[in-house]
Amino acid sequence: MTDSFHLPKISLEGLEKIIIAYSHVPDNPTLDILARLTKMGSAAISRNNKFLMDIGIIAGAADKTVTPLGQKLGHALEYAMGADAQAYWREAVASNAALMALMATEHLQRGMSEKDLSAHILDVSVHKKHAHTQTGARCLIDILLESGLLVQDKDKLAAAPAKSPDQPEPAAQDHGQIFGLQAEDSAPDTKDTTPQAALIGVPIAGQNTIRPDMPAITLNLTLPETEDLTVYEKIFRALRENLLGLPPVP
Repeated sequence: MTDSFHLPKISLEGLEKIIIAYSHVPDNPTLDILARLTKMGSAAISRNNKFLMDIGIIAGAADKTVTPLGQKLGHALEYAMGADAQAYWREAVASNAALMALMATEHLQRGMSEKDLSAHILDVSVHKKHAHTQTGARCLIDILLESGLLVQDKDKLAAAPAKSPDQPEPAAQDHGQIFGLQAEDSAPDTKDTTPQAALIGVPIAGQNTIRPDMPAITLNLTLPETEDLTVYEKIFRALRENLLGLPPVP
């Protein structure tokens, strides 16, 4: 029997909006600010705080603040950095002993239907079965799938096989991988070792991406070397709005 844990009270899409909002306001965000950013009610946000604290996305007592992990996950979710988001979700789930104990249960190792897994999650969580908790169980399943800790095999869900110690970790995704922006290191024999990025095959705003004869553009950029994620954020926002013709991110 696993230890009890809290569940989210919203869909994965809604939870991701809350995490992104927290990542935008790292210093003591109020519920009113988060509500404006997410376009949700403050009660809907606060109902999910216990779960977000359980997995290390936010911290604090009366005043909640985003953790470094939560800020990285929010950034990865906002800019569709799939590999990074998967790694941060995995780290968040792994930080909670009760959730990892759930993943180690014999039933989940063998595989369960989605219905049976949802019922099992409700059995071992701190909640009784009702509409919100059923949504939360489905959200948790989606998170486990996003993290790669849970896999779908036909009509069953099962814990992902443990990695072999000799199996190499996948290459870390560069912060430039967004909207098709792929970062490439300069050749080792060149003097300039600043990471280069190439935006390949991204259509000009308004063009039809279905047509195979559509013109494509290649844009080479030199990205600054910095650990400040806000620098990359400003660059990618400018590309999104000025090159791709997409609306600004709220």
